[in-house]
Amino acid sequence: MGLYHLKKIRTGLSLLFFAALLFVFIGIETGPFRALGDVLLRLQFFPSIIRFVAIFFSVWTLGFLLILALTFLFGRIYCSSVCPLGTLQDIVTRIARLFRRGKKRRFSFSSNRKMILRYSILAATIILWIFGNMFLVNLLDPFSNFGKISVSLFQPLYIWIHNSFTFLLEGFDIYMLRPLSMHALPWDVILVSVAVFLVVAVMAAWRGRLFCNTICPVGSILALAADRSLFRITFRDEACTFCKRCEFVCKAECLDSMNKQVDQGRCINCFNCFTACPKGGLTYALASKKTQEEHTASTSDAGKRTFLLTLASGVLSMPLLKMRSYGQGASKPGMIPVGEQQPVTPPGSISRSHFTNHCIACYLCVSACPTKVIVPAFFDYGLQGFMQPKLDFHRSFCNYDCTRCTEVCPTGAITKQSEEEKKQIRIGEVRFLVESCVVTVDRTDCGACSEHCPTKAVQMVPWEDGLFIPEIYPELCVGCGACEYACPTEPYKAIYVSGLPVHGKAPLIDDGEGPREDDTDDFPF
Repeated sequence: MGLYHLKKIRTGLSLLFFAALLFVFIGIETGPFRALGDVLLRLQFFPSIIRFVAIFFSVWTLGFLLILALTFLFGRIYCSSVCPLGTLQDIVTRIARLFRRGKKRRFSFSSNRKMILRYSILAATIILWIFGNMFLVNLLDPFSNFGKISVSLFQPLYIWIHNSFTFLLEGFDIYMLRPLSMHALPWDVILVSVAVFLVVAVMAAWRGRLFCNTICPVGSILALAADRSLFRITFRDEACTFCKRCEFVCKAECLDSMNKQVDQGRCINCFNCFTACPKGGLTYALASKKTQEEHTASTSDAGKRTFLLTLASGVLSMPLLKMRSYGQGASKPGMIPVGEQQPVTPPGSISRSHFTNHCIACYLCVSACPTKVIVPAFFDYGLQGFMQPKLDFHRSFCNYDCTRCTEVCPTGAITKQSEEEKKQIRIGEVRFLVESCVVTVDRTDCGACSEHCPTKAVQMVPWEDGLFIPEIYPELCVGCGACEYACPTEPYKAIYVSGLPVHGKAPLIDDGEGPREDDTDDFPF
């Protein structure tokens, strides 16, 4: 009876954890869910490992050790309950079952013939990551992919529903809700997110957890630990009647009822088999020493040998994936194109190399940014920084006193900063093209850049015919992009910010010399 309820407990926890993380990504602020979501962010496997490397021995970086310990004890409960992409696959599988001709979606046992592919992908992912290339991590990590899907697809859907309901209430003079602004993401980023979602959804609808046991690097790592788990699902010889009902509901396709064996490395502990078996032919208990030794000899050692033999496969990808592409598109046709403009990384990211070596492109900072200035880049950092975020000052600007992105990053790519610390971080440097300015071209006053600069890095000085022209002081610039966003020239800006490869420190502006009160909270026009 207790085993029967394991599935209900697992399903409830999975949906609770999924909702908490989804709310974090799409921006729904609820107290309990927000607190739970913050804890779950620290338990995501790859982000926790990368944060451990970035911020050595911080307490919040030990989540991956907890996951490994739980896997050694109970099997892959991370994949069944904690991983949001795993729960999303279960939801897709459930929905797909409704559209099948039969009443039930039947799976069947498949031998683990994909071991070489599985561990080759893991080997390539680890080697590239060690060499500072995040391409495969950004493309395959389940948490990163869930973030891409949530921010690119689920958040716009939520905002559209919220705003539609808000406008409906306003028609009845009810103003309890306020409209939300939509984040305009680049089309290429949306296409990649849609492609990732379709691949994961099709694999889930077709073969359940095929993605987890074939492509996912986290699943491959945890499979090595689960092979040696103390508690495991096993067949009860005296109760099994070879009816195969357990196989029909096993999303991991790891149950071999004919030989009464369970591939522990692929089992994700969904516990569907317990509710399907009418005779109690399976149990979940502490494995005997003999059982562990037999299973280890048959699967774990073979998996380890395969993993070690295929580690070298990732090295072959290094020459192709180390290409950089900073400043692409600087020579676009136009009136007066800007010079080489380096991508600007978020405040707290320390340097471009630190950011690209630790960011998994989960887009949590993209979702959290109140001014929507952080957007996913495509190849701005080269292939090794595929789809990692940058600051786009054509779309918006970075609030001078905002630290939101530094508070949510789960990997340490963006380190936490206080408001005073953030105000002094130089993430970019202002540059000015005098021949492209409104003042010199149209012979008219402007001053938008100087008016909105919070650090006095841009000041208006006398020029000709009683006009004033911007003069820049790069040493005072923090790279917030307010000047670039405010500049009215098109298609290229007369004043712009280029990212610094290593972030610096600017002098702190006195309260009397800083921005006007309204400048710090909202853009005046």
